[in-house]
Amino acid sequence: MESSNSNSSPYKLLYKAALLIPISHYLYAVSFVFLIFLYNFLEIHFFQDLLHGFRGDLISLTYNSCSEIYEGVASKCQTLHGRYLVTPWLSSPHIQTAFLNFFGRPPVFSYKRQIFLTPDGGTIALDWLMSSAVSGGASHTKNVPLKDDTTPIVVVVPGLTSDSHSAYIKHIVFKIAKSGWNVVVSNHRGLGGISITSDCFYNAGWTDDLRRVVDHLHQEYPQATLFAVGTSIGANVLVKYLGEDGDNTYFAGAVAICSPWDLLIGDRFITRKLVQRLYDRVLTIGLQGYAKLHQTMYSRLADWEGIQKSRRVRDFDNYATCLTGPFETVDTYYRRSSSSTFVGNVSVPLLCISALDDPVCTREAIPWDECRANKNIVFAATRRGGHLAFFEGITANRLWWVKAVDEFLSVLYTSPYMHRRKKVQNPIQHSPLETSIDQGPYMTITEEGMVSAVGSEPTSPIVNESDNQVTAERETRKIVVNTHKSDREDETKADPICETSEPCKQEIPSNHDAKLLDISAPLKRCIQQLSRRSKTSMWLLAYIAVMTTWPMLGPAIFLLFKRKLKSVLPSAWLKK
Repeated sequence: MESSNSNSSPYKLLYKAALLIPISHYLYAVSFVFLIFLYNFLEIHFFQDLLHGFRGDLISLTYNSCSEIYEGVASKCQTLHGRYLVTPWLSSPHIQTAFLNFFGRPPVFSYKRQIFLTPDGGTIALDWLMSSAVSGGASHTKNVPLKDDTTPIVVVVPGLTSDSHSAYIKHIVFKIAKSGWNVVVSNHRGLGGISITSDCFYNAGWTDDLRRVVDHLHQEYPQATLFAVGTSIGANVLVKYLGEDGDNTYFAGAVAICSPWDLLIGDRFITRKLVQRLYDRVLTIGLQGYAKLHQTMYSRLADWEGIQKSRRVRDFDNYATCLTGPFETVDTYYRRSSSSTFVGNVSVPLLCISALDDPVCTREAIPWDECRANKNIVFAATRRGGHLAFFEGITANRLWWVKAVDEFLSVLYTSPYMHRRKKVQNPIQHSPLETSIDQGPYMTITEEGMVSAVGSEPTSPIVNESDNQVTAERETRKIVVNTHKSDREDETKADPICETSEPCKQEIPSNHDAKLLDISAPLKRCIQQLSRRSKTSMWLLAYIAVMTTWPMLGPAIFLLFKRKLKSVLPSAWLKK
Protein backbone atom coordinates (compact mmCIF):
# COMPACT_ATOMS: atom_id res chain seq x y z
CA MET A 1 0.00 0.00 0.00
CA GLU A 2 2.82 2.37 0.84
CA SER A 3 4.67 1.50 -2.36
CA SER A 4 1.67 2.41 -4.54
CA ASN A 5 1.32 5.80 -2.87
CA SER A 6 5.02 6.53 -3.27
CA ASN A 7 4.89 5.74 -6.96
CA SER A 8 1.99 8.18 -7.54
CA SER A 9 3.02 11.59 -9.01
CA PRO A 10 2.07 14.66 -6.95
CA TYR A 11 0.99 16.43 -10.14
CA LYS A 12 -1.44 13.63 -10.85
CA LEU A 13 -2.85 14.04 -7.40
CA LEU A 14 -3.27 17.81 -7.97
CA TYR A 15 -4.94 17.16 -11.28
CA LYS A 16 -7.38 14.76 -9.71
CA ALA A 17 -8.11 17.27 -6.95
CA ALA A 18 -8.69 20.03 -9.51
CA LEU A 19 -11.24 17.90 -11.30
CA LEU A 20 -13.22 17.67 -8.09
CA ILE A 21 -13.76 21.48 -8.08
CA PRO A 22 -16.95 22.51 -9.97
CA ILE A 23 -16.46 24.35 -13.28
CA SER A 24 -18.66 27.19 -12.07
CA HIS A 25 -16.07 28.01 -9.42
CA TYR A 26 -13.44 28.40 -12.11
CA LEU A 27 -15.72 30.71 -14.05
CA TYR A 28 -16.22 32.82 -10.95
CA ALA A 29 -12.46 33.05 -10.42
CA VAL A 30 -11.78 34.00 -14.04
CA SER A 31 -14.53 36.60 -13.94
CA PHE A 32 -13.14 38.06 -10.74
CA VAL A 33 -9.63 38.32 -12.20
CA PHE A 34 -11.03 39.86 -15.38
CA LEU A 35 -13.00 42.43 -13.40
CA ILE A 36 -9.89 43.41 -11.47
CA PHE A 37 -8.00 43.80 -14.73
CA LEU A 38 -10.84 45.81 -16.26
CA TYR A 39 -11.15 47.98 -13.16
CA ASN A 40 -7.50 48.96 -13.41
CA PHE A 41 -7.35 49.10 -17.20
CA LEU A 42 -10.30 51.51 -17.44
CA GLU A 43 -9.10 53.42 -14.37
CA ILE A 44 -12.46 53.04 -12.65
CA HIS A 45 -12.66 54.89 -9.33
CA PHE A 46 -16.09 53.88 -8.06
CA PHE A 47 -14.84 52.37 -4.81
CA GLN A 48 -12.61 55.38 -4.13
CA ASP A 49 -15.66 57.63 -4.52
CA LEU A 50 -17.66 55.29 -2.32
CA LEU A 51 -15.07 55.47 0.46
CA HIS A 52 -15.23 59.28 0.29
CA GLY A 53 -19.01 59.20 0.56
CA PHE A 54 -19.52 60.43 -3.03
CA ARG A 55 -18.58 63.96 -1.96
CA GLY A 56 -16.54 64.67 -5.06
CA ASP A 57 -13.26 66.56 -5.26
CA LEU A 58 -12.48 70.23 -4.82
CA ILE A 59 -11.54 72.23 -7.90
CA SER A 60 -7.84 73.16 -7.98
CA LEU A 61 -7.34 76.76 -9.11
CA THR A 62 -4.03 78.11 -10.41
CA TYR A 63 -3.66 81.86 -10.84
CA ASN A 64 -1.37 84.80 -10.26
CA SER A 65 -1.49 86.22 -6.74
CA CYS A 66 -1.96 89.70 -8.21
CA SER A 67 -4.62 88.64 -10.70
CA GLU A 68 -7.59 90.99 -10.92
CA ILE A 69 -9.37 88.41 -13.07
CA TYR A 70 -9.39 85.99 -10.17
CA GLU A 71 -10.26 88.57 -7.52
CA GLY A 72 -12.96 90.27 -9.58
CA VAL A 73 -14.38 87.35 -11.59
CA ALA A 74 -13.29 83.80 -10.74
CA SER A 75 -13.59 84.30 -6.99
CA LYS A 76 -17.29 85.05 -7.47
CA CYS A 77 -17.96 81.84 -9.42
CA GLN A 78 -19.47 79.27 -7.05
CA THR A 79 -18.95 76.46 -9.55
CA LEU A 80 -15.17 76.96 -9.53
CA HIS A 81 -15.09 76.95 -5.72
CA GLY A 82 -17.32 73.94 -5.26
CA ARG A 83 -16.81 70.24 -5.82
CA TYR A 84 -17.14 68.04 -8.84
CA LEU A 85 -18.68 64.59 -8.41
CA VAL A 86 -18.69 62.21 -11.35
CA THR A 87 -21.88 60.38 -12.21
CA PRO A 88 -21.39 57.16 -10.15
CA TRP A 89 -22.05 54.72 -13.01
CA LEU A 90 -19.57 56.65 -15.18
CA SER A 91 -16.71 56.55 -12.67
CA SER A 92 -13.96 56.25 -15.27
CA PRO A 93 -12.36 58.77 -17.64
CA HIS A 94 -12.60 56.25 -20.48
CA ILE A 95 -16.23 55.36 -19.84
CA GLN A 96 -17.12 59.06 -19.58
CA THR A 97 -15.33 59.90 -22.83
CA ALA A 98 -16.88 56.97 -24.68
CA PHE A 99 -20.35 57.77 -23.34
CA LEU A 100 -20.01 61.38 -24.49
CA ASN A 101 -19.12 60.36 -28.03
CA PHE A 102 -21.62 57.54 -28.46
CA PHE A 103 -24.54 58.98 -26.51
CA GLY A 104 -23.89 62.38 -24.94
CA ARG A 105 -27.58 63.14 -24.43
CA PRO A 106 -27.42 66.53 -26.18
CA PRO A 107 -30.36 68.95 -26.14
CA VAL A 108 -32.50 69.08 -29.25
CA PHE A 109 -32.60 72.29 -31.30
CA SER A 110 -31.91 73.56 -34.82
CA TYR A 111 -29.19 75.90 -36.05
CA LYS A 112 -29.48 78.74 -38.51
CA ARG A 113 -26.60 78.49 -40.97
CA GLN A 114 -24.58 81.34 -42.43
CA ILE A 115 -21.90 80.78 -45.06
CA PHE A 116 -18.69 82.77 -44.65
CA LEU A 117 -16.21 83.03 -47.52
CA THR A 118 -12.52 83.67 -46.87
CA PRO A 119 -10.31 85.73 -49.21
CA ASP A 120 -8.45 82.63 -50.41
CA GLY A 121 -11.70 81.05 -51.61
CA GLY A 122 -12.35 78.88 -48.57
CA THR A 123 -15.79 78.26 -47.11
CA ILE A 124 -16.66 78.22 -43.41
CA ALA A 125 -20.05 77.26 -41.99
CA LEU A 126 -21.24 79.53 -39.17
CA ASP A 127 -24.09 77.87 -37.27
CA TRP A 128 -26.14 80.25 -35.14
CA LEU A 129 -28.41 79.61 -32.19
CA MET A 130 -30.23 82.73 -31.13
CA SER A 131 -31.30 83.27 -27.54
CA SER A 132 -34.81 83.93 -28.78
CA ALA A 133 -34.93 80.46 -30.37
CA VAL A 134 -34.66 78.67 -27.00
CA SER A 135 -36.66 81.23 -25.01
CA GLY A 136 -39.65 81.10 -27.35
CA GLY A 137 -39.44 84.75 -28.36
CA ALA A 138 -41.31 86.17 -31.32
CA SER A 139 -38.15 86.85 -33.27
CA HIS A 140 -36.87 83.25 -33.19
CA THR A 141 -37.16 82.97 -36.97
CA LYS A 142 -34.29 85.34 -37.70
CA ASN A 143 -31.08 83.71 -38.82
CA VAL A 144 -28.48 86.09 -37.36
CA PRO A 145 -28.49 89.06 -34.95
CA LEU A 146 -29.51 92.49 -36.11
CA LYS A 147 -26.82 95.02 -36.93
CA ASP A 148 -27.53 97.12 -33.84
CA ASP A 149 -28.12 94.17 -31.51
CA THR A 150 -26.21 94.55 -28.24
CA THR A 151 -26.72 90.94 -27.11
CA PRO A 152 -23.33 89.31 -26.44
CA ILE A 153 -22.13 86.75 -28.96
CA VAL A 154 -20.15 83.64 -27.98
CA VAL A 155 -17.99 82.04 -30.66
CA VAL A 156 -17.52 78.29 -30.14
CA VAL A 157 -14.55 76.52 -31.78
CA PRO A 158 -15.01 72.70 -31.99
CA GLY A 159 -12.35 70.05 -31.54
CA LEU A 160 -10.65 67.71 -33.99
CA THR A 161 -13.07 66.41 -36.68
CA SER A 162 -15.97 67.77 -34.59
CA ASP A 163 -18.61 70.21 -35.74
CA SER A 164 -21.69 71.99 -34.47
CA HIS A 165 -23.66 68.72 -34.24
CA SER A 166 -21.27 67.08 -31.76
CA ALA A 167 -22.91 66.31 -28.42
CA TYR A 168 -20.64 68.44 -26.22
CA ILE A 169 -20.93 71.39 -28.63
CA LYS A 170 -24.72 71.24 -28.39
CA HIS A 171 -24.52 71.18 -24.60
CA ILE A 172 -22.51 74.41 -24.37
CA VAL A 173 -24.41 76.15 -27.17
CA PHE A 174 -27.82 75.44 -25.65
CA LYS A 175 -26.72 76.46 -22.15
CA ILE A 176 -25.36 79.83 -23.27
CA ALA A 177 -28.36 80.55 -25.50
CA LYS A 178 -30.64 79.66 -22.61
CA SER A 179 -28.83 82.32 -20.55
CA GLY A 180 -29.89 84.98 -23.05
CA TRP A 181 -26.85 85.24 -25.33
CA ASN A 182 -26.43 84.49 -29.02
CA VAL A 183 -24.05 81.67 -29.97
CA VAL A 184 -22.27 80.92 -33.23
CA VAL A 185 -20.25 77.77 -33.93
CA SER A 186 -17.34 78.40 -36.27
CA ASN A 187 -16.94 75.03 -37.98
CA HIS A 188 -13.54 74.09 -39.35
CA ARG A 189 -13.04 73.98 -43.10
CA GLY A 190 -14.46 70.84 -44.65
CA LEU A 191 -16.70 70.07 -41.66
CA GLY A 192 -20.35 70.69 -40.96
CA GLY A 193 -21.35 69.39 -44.39
CA ILE A 194 -19.26 71.99 -46.26
CA SER A 195 -16.83 71.05 -49.02
CA ILE A 196 -13.26 72.26 -49.28
CA THR A 197 -13.28 75.06 -51.86
CA SER A 198 -9.61 76.08 -51.79
CA ASP A 199 -6.20 74.48 -51.39
CA CYS A 200 -6.29 75.18 -47.67
CA PHE A 201 -7.00 72.76 -44.81
CA TYR A 202 -7.34 73.50 -41.13
CA ASN A 203 -4.90 72.08 -38.60
CA ALA A 204 -4.15 72.28 -34.88
CA GLY A 205 -2.35 75.62 -35.18
CA TRP A 206 -4.16 77.33 -38.05
CA THR A 207 -5.56 80.52 -36.51
CA ASP A 208 -6.22 82.62 -39.59
CA ASP A 209 -9.79 81.37 -40.05
CA LEU A 210 -10.71 82.27 -36.47
CA ARG A 211 -9.10 85.68 -36.92
CA ARG A 212 -11.16 86.40 -40.03
CA VAL A 213 -14.38 85.17 -38.43
CA VAL A 214 -13.84 87.41 -35.39
CA ASP A 215 -13.11 90.44 -37.57
CA HIS A 216 -16.22 89.69 -39.63
CA LEU A 217 -18.45 89.39 -36.57
CA HIS A 218 -17.16 92.65 -35.11
CA GLN A 219 -17.69 94.43 -38.41
CA GLU A 220 -21.22 93.08 -38.80
CA TYR A 221 -22.27 93.47 -35.14
CA PRO A 222 -20.11 96.24 -33.66
CA GLN A 223 -22.45 96.76 -30.68
CA ALA A 224 -22.24 93.13 -29.51
CA THR A 225 -19.60 91.99 -27.02
CA LEU A 226 -17.67 88.98 -28.30
CA PHE A 227 -16.59 85.99 -26.20
CA ALA A 228 -14.99 82.69 -27.23
CA VAL A 229 -15.07 79.07 -26.08
CA GLY A 230 -12.58 76.58 -27.52
CA THR A 231 -12.72 72.83 -26.97
CA SER A 232 -9.85 70.34 -27.38
CA ILE A 233 -7.97 71.23 -30.59
CA GLY A 234 -10.28 74.24 -30.85
CA ALA A 235 -8.97 75.36 -27.45
CA ASN A 236 -5.41 75.05 -28.73
CA VAL A 237 -6.30 77.19 -31.75
CA LEU A 238 -8.06 79.75 -29.55
CA VAL A 239 -5.21 80.14 -27.04
CA LYS A 240 -2.65 80.33 -29.84
CA TYR A 241 -4.72 83.03 -31.56
CA LEU A 242 -5.03 85.02 -28.32
CA GLY A 243 -1.27 84.78 -27.81
CA GLU A 244 -0.53 85.83 -31.37
CA ASP A 245 -2.79 88.88 -31.36
CA GLY A 246 -2.35 89.98 -27.74
CA ASP A 247 -4.30 93.21 -27.18
CA ASN A 248 -5.27 93.35 -30.85
CA THR A 249 -8.36 91.14 -30.54
CA TYR A 250 -12.07 91.89 -30.25
CA PHE A 251 -12.71 89.12 -27.71
CA ALA A 252 -13.68 90.44 -24.29
CA GLY A 253 -13.04 87.06 -22.63
CA ALA A 254 -12.43 83.43 -23.48
CA VAL A 255 -12.53 79.88 -22.12
CA ALA A 256 -10.35 76.92 -23.16
CA ILE A 257 -11.63 73.42 -22.38
CA CYS A 258 -9.33 70.37 -22.39
CA SER A 259 -6.63 71.93 -24.54
CA PRO A 260 -3.74 69.63 -25.58
CA TRP A 261 -1.32 72.55 -24.96
CA ASP A 262 1.85 70.81 -26.17
CA LEU A 263 1.23 68.60 -29.19
CA LEU A 264 4.67 67.01 -29.08
CA ILE A 265 4.16 65.80 -25.51
CA GLY A 266 0.66 64.66 -26.45
CA ASP A 267 2.04 62.64 -29.34
CA ARG A 268 4.41 60.81 -26.99
CA PHE A 269 1.66 60.29 -24.40
CA ILE A 270 -0.93 58.81 -26.74
CA THR A 271 1.30 55.84 -27.56
CA ARG A 272 2.45 55.13 -24.00
CA LYS A 273 -0.18 52.58 -22.96
CA LEU A 274 -2.51 50.21 -24.73
CA VAL A 275 -5.61 52.21 -23.83
CA GLN A 276 -4.01 55.41 -25.20
CA ARG A 277 -3.17 53.59 -28.42
CA LEU A 278 -6.84 52.80 -28.81
CA TYR A 279 -7.60 56.52 -28.70
CA ASP A 280 -4.83 57.13 -31.22
CA ARG A 281 -6.39 54.61 -33.57
CA VAL A 282 -9.89 56.04 -33.15
CA LEU A 283 -8.65 59.59 -33.86
CA THR A 284 -6.81 58.33 -36.93
CA ILE A 285 -9.97 56.71 -38.26
CA GLY A 286 -11.77 60.02 -37.78
CA LEU A 287 -9.09 61.90 -39.68
CA GLN A 288 -9.18 59.33 -42.48
CA GLY A 289 -12.94 59.80 -42.68
CA TYR A 290 -12.42 63.55 -42.97
CA ALA A 291 -9.85 63.00 -45.72
CA LYS A 292 -12.18 60.65 -47.56
CA LEU A 293 -14.82 63.39 -47.71
CA HIS A 294 -12.28 65.54 -49.56
CA GLN A 295 -10.38 62.82 -51.39
CA THR A 296 -10.10 64.85 -54.58
CA MET A 297 -8.16 67.60 -52.83
CA TYR A 298 -6.03 65.31 -50.67
CA SER A 299 -5.06 63.05 -53.57
CA ARG A 300 -3.78 66.12 -55.41
CA LEU A 301 -2.01 67.90 -52.56
CA ALA A 302 -0.96 65.07 -50.24
CA ASP A 303 0.05 61.41 -50.22
CA TRP A 304 -3.29 59.62 -50.54
CA GLU A 305 -1.82 56.12 -50.30
CA GLY A 306 -0.01 57.12 -47.13
CA ILE A 307 -3.23 58.55 -45.67
CA GLN A 308 -5.04 55.27 -46.31
CA LYS A 309 -2.25 53.26 -44.68
CA SER A 310 -2.03 55.51 -41.60
CA ARG A 311 -2.41 53.73 -38.29
CA ARG A 312 -1.60 56.67 -36.04
CA VAL A 313 -2.40 60.37 -35.92
CA ARG A 314 1.30 60.98 -36.45
CA ASP A 315 1.18 58.98 -39.68
CA PHE A 316 -1.73 61.06 -40.95
CA ASP A 317 0.07 64.28 -40.09
CA ASN A 318 3.14 63.01 -41.91
CA TYR A 319 1.30 62.13 -45.12
CA ALA A 320 -1.29 64.92 -45.06
CA THR A 321 -0.76 67.85 -42.67
CA CYS A 322 2.97 68.26 -43.31
CA LEU A 323 2.40 68.38 -47.07
CA THR A 324 -0.56 70.75 -47.03
CA GLY A 325 0.85 72.87 -44.16
CA PRO A 326 3.60 72.88 -45.24
CA PHE A 327 5.91 71.72 -42.46
CA GLU A 328 9.36 70.20 -42.65
CA THR A 329 8.61 67.34 -40.23
CA VAL A 330 5.81 66.18 -37.97
CA ASP A 331 7.73 67.33 -34.89
CA THR A 332 8.11 70.76 -36.50
CA TYR A 333 4.34 70.90 -36.98
CA TYR A 334 3.70 69.89 -33.37
CA ARG A 335 6.19 72.37 -31.91
CA ARG A 336 5.02 75.35 -33.95
CA SER A 337 1.32 74.63 -33.49
CA SER A 338 1.37 74.14 -29.72
CA SER A 339 -0.38 76.87 -27.76
CA SER A 340 1.79 76.45 -24.66
CA THR A 341 4.43 78.82 -26.08
CA PHE A 342 1.81 81.55 -26.59
CA VAL A 343 0.29 81.52 -23.10
CA GLY A 344 2.46 84.35 -21.84
CA ASN A 345 1.15 86.75 -24.51
CA VAL A 346 -2.55 86.26 -23.74
CA SER A 347 -4.06 89.66 -22.87
CA VAL A 348 -7.70 88.55 -22.57
CA PRO A 349 -9.38 87.18 -19.42
CA LEU A 350 -9.03 83.45 -19.97
CA LEU A 351 -10.43 80.54 -17.99
CA CYS A 352 -8.80 77.17 -18.68
CA ILE A 353 -10.42 73.91 -17.58
CA SER A 354 -8.77 70.50 -17.76
CA ALA A 355 -9.21 67.11 -16.11
CA LEU A 356 -6.11 65.53 -14.64
CA ASP A 357 -7.31 62.09 -15.79
CA ASP A 358 -7.88 63.22 -19.39
CA PRO A 359 -7.06 60.13 -21.50
CA VAL A 360 -6.29 62.18 -24.63
CA CYS A 361 -4.68 65.42 -23.43
CA THR A 362 -2.18 64.59 -20.72
CA ARG A 363 -1.62 66.71 -17.62
CA GLU A 364 2.11 66.62 -18.40
CA ALA A 365 1.57 69.13 -21.21
CA ILE A 366 -0.19 71.75 -19.05
CA PRO A 367 1.94 74.94 -18.78
CA TRP A 368 1.37 75.48 -15.07
CA ASP A 369 4.08 78.09 -14.52
CA GLU A 370 3.17 80.10 -17.61
CA CYS A 371 -0.48 80.22 -16.56
CA ARG A 372 0.47 81.24 -13.05
CA ALA A 373 2.71 84.03 -14.36
CA ASN A 374 -0.01 85.53 -16.57
CA LYS A 375 -2.41 87.74 -14.58
CA ASN A 376 -5.14 87.26 -17.20
CA ILE A 377 -5.40 83.48 -16.78
CA VAL A 378 -7.18 81.34 -14.23
CA PHE A 379 -6.61 77.59 -14.56
CA ALA A 380 -9.19 75.21 -13.08
CA ALA A 381 -8.13 71.56 -12.81
CA THR A 382 -10.40 68.73 -11.74
CA ARG A 383 -9.20 65.34 -10.57
CA ARG A 384 -11.82 63.54 -12.67
CA GLY A 385 -13.69 64.33 -15.85
CA GLY A 386 -12.22 62.54 -18.85
CA HIS A 387 -11.93 64.36 -22.16
CA LEU A 388 -14.66 67.00 -22.59
CA ALA A 389 -17.07 64.87 -20.54
CA PHE A 390 -17.39 65.94 -16.86
CA PHE A 391 -20.79 64.26 -16.50
CA GLU A 392 -22.61 64.92 -13.23
CA GLY A 393 -25.94 63.96 -11.74
CA ILE A 394 -27.40 60.51 -11.41
CA THR A 395 -28.91 60.69 -14.90
CA ALA A 396 -25.77 62.15 -16.55
CA ASN A 397 -27.80 64.72 -18.47
CA ARG A 398 -25.47 67.68 -17.88
CA LEU A 399 -21.77 68.54 -18.10
CA TRP A 400 -20.01 70.29 -15.22
CA TRP A 401 -17.73 72.40 -17.41
CA VAL A 402 -20.70 73.80 -19.31
CA LYS A 403 -22.09 75.26 -16.08
CA ALA A 404 -18.65 76.62 -15.14
CA VAL A 405 -18.21 78.34 -18.51
CA ASP A 406 -21.66 79.90 -18.41
CA GLU A 407 -21.13 81.28 -14.91
CA PHE A 408 -17.64 82.62 -15.64
CA LEU A 409 -18.72 84.48 -18.77
CA SER A 410 -21.80 85.88 -17.03
CA VAL A 411 -19.76 87.25 -14.12
CA LEU A 412 -17.09 88.59 -16.48
CA TYR A 413 -19.72 90.41 -18.55
CA THR A 414 -21.00 92.30 -15.50
CA SER A 415 -17.51 93.15 -14.27
CA PRO A 416 -15.14 95.98 -15.29
CA TYR A 417 -12.42 93.48 -16.26
CA MET A 418 -13.56 92.65 -19.77
CA HIS A 419 -10.88 93.13 -22.39
CA ARG A 420 -11.12 96.17 -24.63
CA ARG A 421 -9.27 96.06 -27.91
CA LYS A 422 -6.42 98.53 -28.15
CA LYS A 423 -5.54 99.95 -31.52
CA VAL A 424 -2.04 98.80 -32.32
CA GLN A 425 0.04 100.28 -35.10
CA ASN A 426 1.24 97.52 -37.42
CA PRO A 427 0.10 94.72 -35.11
CA ILE A 428 2.13 91.52 -35.06
CA GLN A 429 -0.43 88.79 -35.43
CA HIS A 430 1.96 85.89 -35.23
CA SER A 431 4.75 84.67 -33.03
CA PRO A 432 8.07 86.46 -33.47
CA LEU A 433 9.55 83.07 -34.32
CA GLU A 434 9.69 82.26 -38.01
CA THR A 435 7.35 79.32 -38.42
CA SER A 436 6.04 77.42 -41.36
CA ILE A 437 2.48 77.71 -40.16
CA ASP A 438 2.65 81.49 -40.15
CA GLN A 439 3.15 81.28 -43.90
CA GLY A 440 -0.27 79.76 -44.29
CA PRO A 441 -1.30 76.34 -45.59
CA TYR A 442 -1.63 77.37 -49.22
CA MET A 443 -0.48 75.40 -52.22
CA THR A 444 -0.04 76.31 -55.89
CA ILE A 445 -0.16 73.79 -58.74
CA THR A 446 1.91 74.70 -61.80
CA GLU A 447 1.17 73.70 -65.36
CA GLU A 448 3.80 70.97 -65.11
CA GLY A 449 1.97 69.45 -62.14
CA MET A 450 4.50 70.61 -59.54
CA VAL A 451 3.28 71.58 -56.07
CA SER A 452 4.81 74.66 -54.47
CA ALA A 453 4.08 76.50 -51.19
CA VAL A 454 2.76 80.05 -51.20
CA GLY A 455 2.77 82.57 -48.33
CA SER A 456 -0.34 83.53 -46.47
CA GLU A 457 -2.70 86.08 -47.89
CA PRO A 458 -2.93 89.65 -46.56
CA THR A 459 -5.16 90.05 -43.56
CA SER A 460 -7.15 92.73 -45.32
CA PRO A 461 -10.47 91.31 -46.58
CA ILE A 462 -10.10 93.20 -49.87
CA VAL A 463 -6.95 92.66 -51.88
CA ASN A 464 -6.03 95.03 -54.70
CA GLU A 465 -3.85 93.14 -57.16
CA SER A 466 -2.53 96.31 -58.82
CA ASP A 467 -1.41 97.72 -55.48
CA ASN A 468 0.34 94.46 -54.65
CA GLN A 469 2.12 94.53 -58.01
CA VAL A 470 3.37 98.08 -57.50
CA THR A 471 4.53 97.23 -53.98
CA ALA A 472 6.34 94.16 -55.25
CA GLU A 473 8.06 96.21 -57.96
CA ARG A 474 9.19 98.78 -55.39
CA GLU A 475 10.54 96.10 -53.09
CA THR A 476 12.35 94.50 -56.02
CA ARG A 477 13.97 97.80 -56.95
CA LYS A 478 15.03 98.34 -53.33
CA ILE A 479 16.61 94.89 -53.18
CA VAL A 480 18.42 95.42 -56.50
CA VAL A 481 19.71 98.85 -55.56
CA ASN A 482 20.79 97.78 -52.06
CA THR A 483 22.48 94.71 -53.49
CA HIS A 484 24.51 96.74 -55.98
CA LYS A 485 25.28 99.42 -53.40
CA SER A 486 26.58 96.97 -50.81
CA ASP A 487 28.46 95.11 -53.51
CA ARG A 488 30.22 98.29 -54.65
CA GLU A 489 31.17 99.18 -51.07
CA ASP A 490 32.58 95.72 -50.34
CA GLU A 491 34.39 95.62 -53.66
CA THR A 492 35.92 99.07 -53.13
CA LYS A 493 37.29 98.05 -49.73
CA ALA A 494 38.55 94.66 -50.89
CA ASP A 495 39.98 95.53 -54.32
CA PRO A 496 42.17 98.65 -54.67
CA ILE A 497 41.66 98.64 -58.43
CA CYS A 498 38.06 99.78 -57.93
CA GLU A 499 39.17 103.01 -56.28
CA THR A 500 40.05 104.53 -59.66
CA SER A 501 37.78 102.39 -61.78
CA GLU A 502 35.20 104.43 -63.61
CA PRO A 503 32.32 101.91 -63.45
CA CYS A 504 32.38 101.98 -59.63
CA LYS A 505 31.49 105.71 -59.71
CA GLN A 506 28.39 105.29 -61.84
CA GLU A 507 25.01 106.07 -60.38
CA ILE A 508 22.49 103.28 -60.08
CA PRO A 509 19.51 104.04 -62.35
CA SER A 510 16.24 104.72 -60.57
CA ASN A 511 12.59 103.94 -61.22
CA HIS A 512 11.92 101.55 -64.11
CA ASP A 513 15.57 101.50 -65.28
CA ALA A 514 16.42 99.55 -62.14
CA LYS A 515 14.55 96.54 -63.55
CA LEU A 516 17.08 96.31 -66.38
CA LEU A 517 20.06 95.82 -64.09
CA ASP A 518 21.74 92.48 -64.36
CA ILE A 519 21.08 90.59 -61.14
CA SER A 520 24.05 88.36 -61.84
CA ALA A 521 26.54 91.26 -61.89
CA PRO A 522 27.58 90.83 -58.21
CA LEU A 523 28.16 87.14 -58.81
CA LYS A 524 30.32 87.84 -61.86
CA ARG A 525 32.49 90.30 -59.94
CA CYS A 526 32.93 87.84 -57.08
CA ILE A 527 34.06 85.18 -59.54
CA GLN A 528 36.57 87.61 -61.08
CA GLN A 529 38.02 88.44 -57.66
CA LEU A 530 38.32 84.77 -56.78
CA SER A 531 40.06 84.03 -60.08
CA ARG A 532 42.68 86.76 -59.42
CA ARG A 533 43.44 85.22 -56.01
CA SER A 534 43.08 81.57 -56.99
CA LYS A 535 46.77 81.01 -57.76
CA THR A 536 47.85 82.47 -54.42
CA SER A 537 45.27 80.44 -52.56
CA MET A 538 46.36 77.26 -54.29
CA TRP A 539 50.01 77.76 -53.23
CA LEU A 540 48.98 78.48 -49.65
CA LEU A 541 46.69 75.44 -49.43
CA ALA A 542 49.33 73.18 -50.95
CA TYR A 543 51.94 74.30 -48.42
CA ILE A 544 49.55 73.78 -45.48
CA ALA A 545 48.61 70.32 -46.74
CA VAL A 546 52.22 69.21 -47.02
CA MET A 547 53.15 70.63 -43.60
CA THR A 548 50.32 68.80 -41.85
CA THR A 549 50.89 65.51 -43.68
CA TRP A 550 54.67 65.30 -43.89
CA PRO A 551 56.21 67.72 -41.37
CA MET A 552 59.78 66.76 -42.32
CA LEU A 553 59.30 67.96 -45.90
CA GLY A 554 58.24 71.43 -44.79
CA PRO A 555 61.72 72.96 -44.41
CA ALA A 556 62.88 71.50 -47.74
CA ILE A 557 59.88 72.91 -49.61
CA PHE A 558 60.37 76.27 -47.89
CA LEU A 559 63.97 76.47 -49.12
CA LEU A 560 63.05 75.50 -52.70
CA PHE A 561 60.11 77.86 -53.00
CA LYS A 562 61.13 80.56 -50.51
CA ARG A 563 60.62 83.43 -52.91
CA LYS A 564 57.19 82.24 -53.92
CA LEU A 565 56.08 81.58 -50.33
CA LYS A 566 57.15 85.04 -49.16
CA SER A 567 54.34 86.54 -51.19
CA VAL A 568 51.83 84.02 -49.84
CA LEU A 569 52.55 83.32 -46.17
CA PRO A 570 51.96 85.89 -43.42
CA SER A 571 55.03 87.63 -42.05
CA ALA A 572 54.56 85.94 -38.67
CA TRP A 573 55.01 82.55 -40.29
CA LEU A 574 58.26 83.61 -42.06
CA LYS A 575 59.76 84.78 -38.77
CA LYS A 576 59.17 81.35 -37.29
